[in-house]
Amino acid sequence: MRAAGLGLGILVGLTGAAQAHSPVPGIEGFYVGLLHPFSSPAQILLILSAGLLIGGFPRDRVRWLLAAFLGFSFAGLLWSGGDVSDILAYTVVIATSALAAASANRLFPAAGCVAIAGLLLGAMSVPDGGLWWDRFVTMSGSLAGLNILMLYLSGCVVVLNERVHWAMLPVAFRIAAAWIAAVSSMMLAIQFAPASSAPAL
Repeated sequence: MRAAGLGLGILVGLTGAAQAHSPVPGIEGFYVGLLHPFSSPAQILLILSAGLLIGGFPRDRVRWLLAAFLGFSFAGLLWSGGDVSDILAYTVVIATSALAAASANRLFPAAGCVAIAGLLLGAMSVPDGGLWWDRFVTMSGSLAGLNILMLYLSGCVVVLNERVHWAMLPVAFRIAAAWIAAVSSMMLAIQFAPASSAPAL
């Protein structure tokens, strides 16, 4: 975790200098890919739920769950059927955040949810058609952004659980996971709502 904190400090320190220069020619898509995980509510909720679930485990199991997420997110990028329905995404979010809220620390169902979340997030990061090099660069940025987010999010949860001895902290994480499940349930219900017949103004 100390190395991760040092890397974040260097990144923040160099931000001002980086803003004064344009991206390296040919890899502009990498920066687009880094921001892609924030491009839809389904992706954001998937990342939050999976991060809370992974971070709730002891440190020795967290590394295996992170490795599983990395592997399945890479597999998702190679998945030929890249279109992921919001209904499927929100269903996985509800299951994942429900496990996180339960804090049961059951490795097998948690690994299954993390694997499916990684697969879906990888598939949702596949760009539309274009030159193969541009697609490769953009997908590389998406893969890096996804896994860096997951590393820091789950790592923050692990560090807080280990160092903050506050009796209400586990309850706070459960409430956060329950809110993610509630928001996802609402978004899932919207997918089944009939289209409005009111004329546009």
